[in-house]
Amino acid sequence: MNSVPTRIQLNRPLPPLTYLAPQGLPEGVRVQVKVRNSLAVGLAMGPDPSPPAAKLRPIEAVLDPFPLLPAKLRELQSFAARYYGCLEAHLLPLSLPSSMLPNWEADEDGQRLSIQRERGAWAALAELGEAWQRDPSILPTLLHRSALRGSGFTEVRLTGAPHPPRVTPSQAKVLLTLEDAGGALMEPELLASTGVGASVLGTLEKRGLIQRLKRVDLLGQRREAGVDRTVTLNAEQQAALDAVATGTFGVHLLQGVTGSGKTEVYLALAERVLAAGRRVLWLVPEIGLTTRLLDRLEARFPGRVAVGHAGLNAGERHGDVVRLLFNGADLFVGVRNAVLAPLRDIGLIVVDEEHEGSYKSEEHPRIHARDLAIKRAQLEGCPIVLGSATPSLESWQAARSGRYGLLRLRERPAGITLPTVEIVDLRDAYRQVRRKVILAPPLMQAITGTLAKGEQVLLLLNRRGYENFWMCRACGRTLGCPHCAISLTYHRGDFRLRCHLCGHETVPPEACPDCGADHLRGVGEGTEQVEEHLNQLFPAARILRLDRDTTRRRGSFEAGLLAAEAGQVDILVGTQMLAKGHTFPGLTLVGVLNADQGLKVAGFRASERTFQLLTQVAGRAGRAELPGRVILQTYSPEHPAITFALAQDFEGFAASELPFREGLGYPPFTALSLYRAEADTPREAREALDVFRQRLSVPGLRVLGPLEAPVPRIRDRWRMHLLLKGGRGALGEVLARHPLDPTGPISLDRDPIQFG
Repeated sequence: MNSVPTRIQLNRPLPPLTYLAPQGLPEGVRVQVKVRNSLAVGLAMGPDPSPPAAKLRPIEAVLDPFPLLPAKLRELQSFAARYYGCLEAHLLPLSLPSSMLPNWEADEDGQRLSIQRERGAWAALAELGEAWQRDPSILPTLLHRSALRGSGFTEVRLTGAPHPPRVTPSQAKVLLTLEDAGGALMEPELLASTGVGASVLGTLEKRGLIQRLKRVDLLGQRREAGVDRTVTLNAEQQAALDAVATGTFGVHLLQGVTGSGKTEVYLALAERVLAAGRRVLWLVPEIGLTTRLLDRLEARFPGRVAVGHAGLNAGERHGDVVRLLFNGADLFVGVRNAVLAPLRDIGLIVVDEEHEGSYKSEEHPRIHARDLAIKRAQLEGCPIVLGSATPSLESWQAARSGRYGLLRLRERPAGITLPTVEIVDLRDAYRQVRRKVILAPPLMQAITGTLAKGEQVLLLLNRRGYENFWMCRACGRTLGCPHCAISLTYHRGDFRLRCHLCGHETVPPEACPDCGADHLRGVGEGTEQVEEHLNQLFPAARILRLDRDTTRRRGSFEAGLLAAEAGQVDILVGTQMLAKGHTFPGLTLVGVLNADQGLKVAGFRASERTFQLLTQVAGRAGRAELPGRVILQTYSPEHPAITFALAQDFEGFAASELPFREGLGYPPFTALSLYRAEADTPREAREALDVFRQRLSVPGLRVLGPLEAPVPRIRDRWRMHLLLKGGRGALGEVLARHPLDPTGPISLDRDPIQFG
């Protein structure tokens, strides 16, 4: 069998490498190669036109008989790789779990795939692959692996704990394999691929580097069809439905006040598309939003729904992707990475809460699911609906300029009114009681009255922990993280000072490490302290706190939401995870304890995010027949984000904020590329960006920096930023002219959401 130099991309910080591979091997198939002394999965990208003169290694194995991903999805990945400055191999695990390997003993008309492989009949296999994409039933056992049936597999996951300076070669092999697989693999798969014994896993588990889980998918197990609650659309909803032309590409922004019935429009559109024989991709920003939504979808479309999110274990992810590849699901619901799901013949894409920052990945590859969803709709030739009560200013400006269609829902259903919103000036509250208060007197009175009527209360404070930081009142020292340039947060329940960036934690000292004084005091409050305060004030109330500390156990967040919906909770306390998409029939009072907290964050989006959060959380009140009331506690009652949230006036806020953005040259009027450098010292990081800036030769750009990042050190790495402003064409030209070395200190964040 002839071998030719072939470019192989790896899901590692390495440039494409060249190996010897069978002649005629199609682009887009996965192969196994040896990198140094370890095995890795790579993506074949065709013959190398200029192979290196060095002796080349042959690939170890061809894993796929033909490309498994649909052609339009491969085209989307190619676009995303060019736009975000990454490799297609970096995007591939978002579409295909690394554990999904075809069965070479599958046969078509009695001809096993392995026989074609041994003959080197890659052209015949490629032709077979094209036929399989059109009709997967011709190879019914292609992805059949009996070991992956059922649920309750033992899965091995990285804990995220920093690697110790010394590990054995076997332990390092396990950690690297897990990293290459995206952080999780089933135990039999991991042991087989690394060749180590189970005792190695036991040692790593004792050291806190991995955890072994055996569990069942609660979301998947609860996917039974319920009672279909189909409602008759009102005039606004019907007009929005009629405005979306199926069968052709178009971007539509559905802007509707909270509780106005946007989901009913999505469901009606999905029903129309599914009836036409095409499929639906439905994106949501948070895993917590999928449970209630899945109940509604299964009721409307029983047996036709699949779901994907990070909470699924390896076996469950494998099962749902197989369903998609074999056209076994017509509607796929998922979070950010679902935009790259292997779904064929898409007739509608829905992006719910399109403004949410969670659609943008803050880790490599730094894709934006909303933007990629628009590109995917264009490739599929189908409409896409972006929905939100508080759209991103980028989407709003696009709708105002006519690039997107604008659909409006201005009213809640008959009998349900928007909540009344009130301001409490915390400066006045301080003057009244002469001390800082968590609950100002008006909010206290409102909580007491609401509980007396048997109704529910939701209190939002977007900061977890007990106290924000500890400081010495004698010398002014703040106890900070030794690895990151932020202060440690006090968690009273665990009696730990904890870094929310790297996970470092320590027992609180009895005396100041600098001056030795015993005047250490906590400053600020988090949800843990609010919960304790409420338990003292309302001992008979049933109080539930929902934040990242209380929802680590799988299914705990969904269980809390179900309890609140069933009326088993009187007061809900939590962070922004409670602010969107949830409906609690008995909830009539929402209190925001520090409404202007988000305004203190560095970044040009601070006002927009604050307005969105306040408007979204206000929308949780009064969503049933009972009238709702919202109380915002703030030190900045005159800030536009607060005043427009008070009036529930999105258009007014946008009209106030957009001129500010335009004057300073920020999105939606200018595109951004953020180049980040990380190094062991600030000087090394700055020098790397200085060298890169001197090479820039693209006109029409405004370059800011190098400057320290808002958080200049994370995990012992110093960080510098270089911000480029300009048109998308100019920024793309920079990327084409000055590609980054994957092994270098600089990384690219295209269209950044935050600068932290």
